[in-house]
Amino acid sequence: MQGKSRGKRLAGFSSSLPLVIFLLADGFLCFGGEIKEEEHVIEGLQRNYDSAVDFVADFRQETEVKTLNRNLKARGKVYFKRPGKMLWRYDEPKGELVLADGKSLYYYQPEQRQVIKSPLKNAFRSDIPLSFLLGIGNLKRDFRLSLKGLEQQHYVLQLHPKNESGRFGEILLGLERQAFDIAWARIRDAAGNITTIRFSGIRKGIGLKDSLFRLQLPDGVDVVELGS
Repeated sequence: MQGKSRGKRLAGFSSSLPLVIFLLADGFLCFGGEIKEEEHVIEGLQRNYDSAVDFVADFRQETEVKTLNRNLKARGKVYFKRPGKMLWRYDEPKGELVLADGKSLYYYQPEQRQVIKSPLKNAFRSDIPLSFLLGIGNLKRDFRLSLKGLEQQHYVLQLHPKNESGRFGEILLGLERQAFDIAWARIRDAAGNITTIRFSGIRKGIGLKDSLFRLQLPDGVDVVELGS
C-alpha cells in the first residue's frame, strides 16, 4: 500500500512539473543576410535568455495523458529569477505550487497536506535541462536544434537534449516573430504524453525579491523527501 501511495505521489509530481527549462526571454539579433534564419532564432534566443534577470507571466497548461486517455488542465502564474529560482503558483488546481529555491525543488499538494521535496540537481533525469534552467546551459551545446517553420504565426524551434536518458521525445518552442517572446512550449515525453504550456502577460526585469522563493506552508503539512 505504501508503494502504491508513493507511486501516485510521483505521478502527480511528474505531471504537474511544467518543465521550466522552456522559460526563456525574448529577442532577435540580426547578423546579416548570409546567416540562416535558423541561426537568427537560436542566437537571439540564447543571448536574450542570458540577459534575463527575472520575469513573471500567466500560464495555461494542458497535458494529454495517453495511458489514462485524459486531458489535465491547469493555470496560474509563474515567476523566475536567475540563477535557479522559480515559482509556479496554480489557480487551478487551487493552491498547488512548484517552487525551486536554488537548492531544492518542492511540490505542494494542499488537498493531501503534503510537500514533495527533492534536491534540485536530482529533480530531472538529465542535468542538461536543469543546467539551462540555472543559467549555465547553452542551446547549441546542450541541444540539437532545428527551425521547423511557422505555426499560427509563431516560429517553431525544435529541441532534442543531447546525452539525455530518454525522458523527452520532443520539445517544441513557439516564438513570437517580432519580439521573440515564447508564446508556448510543447513537450512530448517518451510515453507519448504531450504537455502544452501557453504564456501571456510576460513582464521582465521587475526586480523579484528572493523572499518570494522561500517555502512558507501552513502548520501540519507533511514533507516527503525524495533522494538525498
